[in-house]
Amino acid sequence: MEVNIPKVGDIIKGTVVKVDKEEVLVDVGYMFEGTIFKEHLTLDKVEDATEVFSVGDEIEAKVTKISHGDDDNVLLLSRIEIEKNKIREQYRDDLEVDADVIARVKRAVKGGLLLDYHTIELFLPDSLITLGRISDDEKKELVGKEIKVRIIDVRKERRRTKYIANRKTIEYDEAKAKEQEEIDQLEVGQVIKGTVTNTVKFGAFVRVTENAEGLVHISELSHHHVDKTEDVLSVGDEVEVKIIKIKGKRISLSIKALKESPWEKFLKNHKVGDKVNAKVVKKMGYGMLMEVEPDVVGLLNRYDYSWNPNDNLAGRVEEGDELEVEITSINEDKKQFTLSKKHLEYNPWADLKIKRGEFVSATVKDIKEKGAVIEVEEVEGFLPIGEISKDHIDKVEDVLSVDDILTVEVKQFNPKQWKLIVSLKDVEEKKNRKAFEKELNKNVSASQSLADLFEDFKK
Repeated sequence: MEVNIPKVGDIIKGTVVKVDKEEVLVDVGYMFEGTIFKEHLTLDKVEDATEVFSVGDEIEAKVTKISHGDDDNVLLLSRIEIEKNKIREQYRDDLEVDADVIARVKRAVKGGLLLDYHTIELFLPDSLITLGRISDDEKKELVGKEIKVRIIDVRKERRRTKYIANRKTIEYDEAKAKEQEEIDQLEVGQVIKGTVTNTVKFGAFVRVTENAEGLVHISELSHHHVDKTEDVLSVGDEVEVKIIKIKGKRISLSIKALKESPWEKFLKNHKVGDKVNAKVVKKMGYGMLMEVEPDVVGLLNRYDYSWNPNDNLAGRVEEGDELEVEITSINEDKKQFTLSKKHLEYNPWADLKIKRGEFVSATVKDIKEKGAVIEVEEVEGFLPIGEISKDHIDKVEDVLSVDDILTVEVKQFNPKQWKLIVSLKDVEEKKNRKAFEKELNKNVSASQSLADLFEDFKK
């Protein structure tokens, strides 16, 4: 009968023939029995081998050592590898790509960590251990601990299967799940404190919970224009913000919403009738935009430049110049207000009570080529050269001088347009006619015409 000679590494079957506390003897059909010490019976810790196997039990084991001698024949067996293989087969199906498993860190090695998943070895590269960087000391601290990882690659290498794991994605997913939980607790309108984590061209990111960040857009940093985010905030700054919008995981924040706006300050500090200094920011055909406070702009209508309709105020000022003006109206709903310069000035035309055809006293203020500038009760008017005398006049200065006091007739009077035209010759004409009519009543010949009589009277 041919006898099979076992070799180290062979898996053989046999029957238990003897059991004591420390070992189990197995008949494997060879010239002597094999021995399995209690440490090699199972993966679990064994105190007494009789608690695991009994005489007559069929058993399968792996040959770990065999030797022959006259007095010393040794055949050592172990069931550890067999149990490991059974466990591997049981859990190998768990290790598919994208599967998440709990594994124990066996040891730290160059380039990563070796993990144990039910006796199956996994490799976790350094770059995939955590979201941030990890030091060698931090790697060693993980040894012996159980961690959750995701299988990202399964490859065959030299007749063995290699499993590559990723812990970073697990941390990322957990952080995102926590982030969503935290976002769900937030509400629009809520005021919270946060820390600036990053500044960018279009604003600043602020961490408002352990895992959630929001964006303060550059337009929400201040009520005033901001050129650079860094001019207002720096990384690490503690800020108070107001949640103005939540869409999915996007949180919009505002700092300026918690501060008094320039318009609110304006309303608190100003009222209709106040005199203010305002800066010209833009000139237009219908008026000028005037800045009373930073970013608070009102309208100075061209009709409110001056009581004098001929005053060219816009032509005398430039953008950036300051003027004293009066607030004439405020529309809180539309956030608009109007200004006036003329309301700070005296309007002599409003007090002048004269009418066309009336005789008034006038003082000559200036001599012009085409007439004389006269003043009637602090209001300037004009006496055209053609209205000075019935006779032809070459030069005004030939008949009038500055400071002459004249009695003139009002020919045109329009206070809104600051227009006053007077006549001197009509006064003389009317005075002569009045005197003539007085004489006419005394004695008039029936043979004379009125025109002849009036000519004779004037002579």
